Amino acid sequence: MVNQDIYRRELGYLTQYAEDDWLGFSVISGSVGDLLGRGASFQEQLTLLLRIVGDLYEAGARAGDLTESTAEPFLSWTMDKTEALTRIASQVEQSSRLPESGDICWFTVP
Repeated sequence: MVNQDIYRRELGYLTQYAEDDWLGFSVISGSVGDLLGRGASFQEQLTLLLRIVGDLYEAGARAGDLTESTAEPFLSWTMDKTEALTRIASQVEQSSRLPESGDICWFTVP
């Protein structure tokens, strides 16, 4: 069970990060570990990871890919929150581990 006050603070930090820069999964996965502590199952970790991503979407962040273009360095996915969560969940389940930065996608507030 995650402490809701601590969760809100952590989500605030992640949202601010996404507003200031590109947020990678290493930071989000680290938050999952901090919030759940040792001994959490992979399914518990995945559930919390997807909750965080969903809440980041609610706060205005979007998933996308970094590009080599200086004019458009971030390309948002053209899918809604549910589609993005489904895609992320599928890819995380296939790898059987929490993603790192550079895996799957990045997040930012456009």
